Amino acid sequence: MFSTWQKHIHNELSGKQAYRYAERIAQFHRIQASTGYRKAAEEVVSLLKRDDVAAEIVSYPARNGDRFLAHRSFQEWHCDHAELWMEGENRKRLARFEEEEISLVQRSVPTPSNGITAELVVIENAEEPDSYEGVDLKGKLLLVRGNPFIIHDLAVEKHGATGLIFDNLNEYPPIRTRLDMPDAIQYTSFWWHGNEKKTFGFAVSPRVGNELRTRCRRETVTLSAKVEAQLYDGFYENIEFFIPGKKQEEILLVSHLCHPYPGGQDNASGPGTLMETMRSLNRLIHKGILQKPDLGIRFLMMPEMTGTYAYFTQYPERKKRTVAALNLDMVGADQTKSGGPLCIEPPPMALPTFVDRFAYQLFASITENTSNLTNTFNYSTVHFLRTRFSGGSDHYILSDPTVGIPCPMLIQWPDKNYHTTADSTDHLDHEMMKHVGVTTALYAYGLANGSERDWRIQMYSDAGTRFSDLQKSVSWLFSKETLQDEWEDAFSFYCDYERKALLTYKHYAKIRGFSKWEELVNDVSEQLEEQITAIKKWSASLSKLNLSNDQEPLNKKLPSDWKDQTLKRVFEGPVMLTFELERLSLNDRLEWYAYERQAKVPSGYVMFIQYWLDGKRTLEEVLNLVHKETGEYHPQFAVKYLELMRRLGMVE
Repeated sequence: MFSTWQKHIHNELSGKQAYRYAERIAQFHRIQASTGYRKAAEEVVSLLKRDDVAAEIVSYPARNGDRFLAHRSFQEWHCDHAELWMEGENRKRLARFEEEEISLVQRSVPTPSNGITAELVVIENAEEPDSYEGVDLKGKLLLVRGNPFIIHDLAVEKHGATGLIFDNLNEYPPIRTRLDMPDAIQYTSFWWHGNEKKTFGFAVSPRVGNELRTRCRRETVTLSAKVEAQLYDGFYENIEFFIPGKKQEEILLVSHLCHPYPGGQDNASGPGTLMETMRSLNRLIHKGILQKPDLGIRFLMMPEMTGTYAYFTQYPERKKRTVAALNLDMVGADQTKSGGPLCIEPPPMALPTFVDRFAYQLFASITENTSNLTNTFNYSTVHFLRTRFSGGSDHYILSDPTVGIPCPMLIQWPDKNYHTTADSTDHLDHEMMKHVGVTTALYAYGLANGSERDWRIQMYSDAGTRFSDLQKSVSWLFSKETLQDEWEDAFSFYCDYERKALLTYKHYAKIRGFSKWEELVNDVSEQLEEQITAIKKWSASLSKLNLSNDQEPLNKKLPSDWKDQTLKRVFEGPVMLTFELERLSLNDRLEWYAYERQAKVPSGYVMFIQYWLDGKRTLEEVLNLVHKETGEYHPQFAVKYLELMRRLGMVE
């Protein structure tokens, strides 16, 4: 399928060129709404114009009080200088912004012009309110570890600390622990949206953090800090390029440009690969090697999430015109250095589609690079897999049912150097960037201009894979204790998803003007039903062997006044609750944080609730759907969360 196109794209697209683009991007400190990000965007456009790609910058206001769909905007930030010193006989500099930008907590506000000198106090378990009791913290600097939102409210807003020193290093076993990276500094940021009591902060490595903790146990430690920075009304910048098609519909390729220096894998690798994809497709089409596509192909690079929300706020008509999208986030790491596989992540099950399987099949065929000794079996030396939806990047906005654009994501996860000073372009692999670039180009051009014959082959090939996917779903259901007793009902949910996903071929075929696809899709749907019947028999036999669940039946009882409520979201796109909490009183915020910690609900649970809320389903129906998709069921937490969302005016 697409073999001729694949050859042309493979010959034109250069992994080394993608790497060179990424190198240039990684020279900039690319915090959202900042002068560094703007310079990076200008450099990207300059490089593309050099290579005959007429990309342009589109600016959006960065100021408090604005909202892009469900997303709250914030002000631009700039830092000129920041330093942190440990005072005493052996005075020692702990941080300087100009030599290591990540050493300053991003969006820190300025100190007085002559700086601040204060005692350092260590707060263990800094997300726990009890940790602050009985300690005089006014005017002190605090060494802390944990969530900056929670710690800011406790330490600064409630207890009067003057500044925060973080020695965070999130762990992702077995790829990364604090012991693995003692000298790495983790990216940490404040996010100001209104009238918070703003402050400054610094970030230090685990080694420096341990040294400070040890010193504080045996003596008084004094630090001096100076920050020269400012918050002001400014701008965000998106970069757009469009290859027009014969029809008004289009395919969208996205990759976020932001993140702190060096940000090699996250995310110079994504825009670098996307730049080479647009250069290659543009050149092949202009030279006549590839035909003008039937559908347009649009490229978008932006500040993560913020730019995507802003884009659809400015161009709401493009939502319906966009047939599918693809998100590139962290796609260039050398797998021998950074650890993680290349994951093809599908959209959530609330938005059935075939395009994630299309992306997976493309990557599998492109990376098939070796064989056994007798040449009877070909396979790939690249570690990759198709995962479940997890969110965390721009595809979670595009694939939200209120936006309605099916958007898989390509991402290497986990990554050892993620969000640290160690994330340099030295860890990138131009061969991986080429694999992803060729996949992205074929994904876009295949959807935009694939022949009817090619798409018939793709649909029948896709239908054949759904048997094994449904088998995996059954195994997953049996692995979830809370779903074992109702696996048949849950399995019906997965079968229904597969039916709806196949039916999306009809919509695509109609857009492309293909003929007789009603009959073709009906044919593969009948084949799917035969597969479902066979799997049901297999599953029934397996269940007799597999069900040894001694757990008490799950209590699915909802409060009577909530069970039949139907709620819908006020704004399009998913809501980031942490960006909304500033509108509550301090006590109410702390109460919510305490409840969240006590509930211990996975962080993505509320995202799935939002996706299934449509103003028609009852809350009982929504939570049952989330349960089947995630294996999680937390009715009391869901009620508390939705009460808060309604209070904030985000659902009605």
